[in-house]
Amino acid sequence: MTYHTNLCAYRSTNGSTDSGADAEFRLHGIHLDEAEANARTRGYIVLAGALDKPHGLREAYILDPDGYCWVPDVPLNNA
Repeated sequence: MTYHTNLCAYRSTNGSTDSGADAEFRLHGIHLDEAEANARTRGYIVLAGALDKPHGLREAYILDPDGYCWVPDVPLNNA
């Protein structure tokens, strides 16, 4: 799934129109499992947990309380 697909699915279930809508920030080289666990602990929405993607990255999609999407990622050979 892409950010857009994840966000559309999320919005359709809660009607969100947050200020950060449609903004995606990539965080290259971030430890994914730790980032996802920290996000869940802080009550952020994990749109998609850490997954290996066919384009060569392991990434997760995390939505913060302001609606901004953060995408920590690492190349698969470094995951």
